[in-house]
Amino acid sequence: MDFMKYEWSEACLVTISVKDYPEHGVTLEELKPIIHEIRSKAKDMIITADLTGAGLISIDRFKMIMTLVQAVVEYTKDDNILRKIQIKGAGFIFRTLYRPISLAIPKFFRDIIVFL
Repeated sequence: MDFMKYEWSEACLVTISVKDYPEHGVTLEELKPIIHEIRSKAKDMIITADLTGAGLISIDRFKMIMTLVQAVVEYTKDDNILRKIQIKGAGFIFRTLYRPISLAIPKFFRDIIVFL
């Protein structure tokens, strides 16, 4: 998956390039092999959504990514490994649009989302 990279340090650091995220999206089923690997090796996970260079397409893709992250968290809820979701490269327009969208995001996500 070209849009996602992950590396190991004290936690599993997952970086998602929003501009490279496929238009058709990704399913939980497609991510299950990666999830199983992360589960077996990590106690903590930090996801960074990199919006650098994504432009206005980032809004729809970001919503798809957040829906996917929510499905992954639900699938791994007994593991409780997600510690933080970082949003990198978000401009003023995205941050302004994020505020009303954030009301539809469960409180758990709102509390762990950080803008870099």
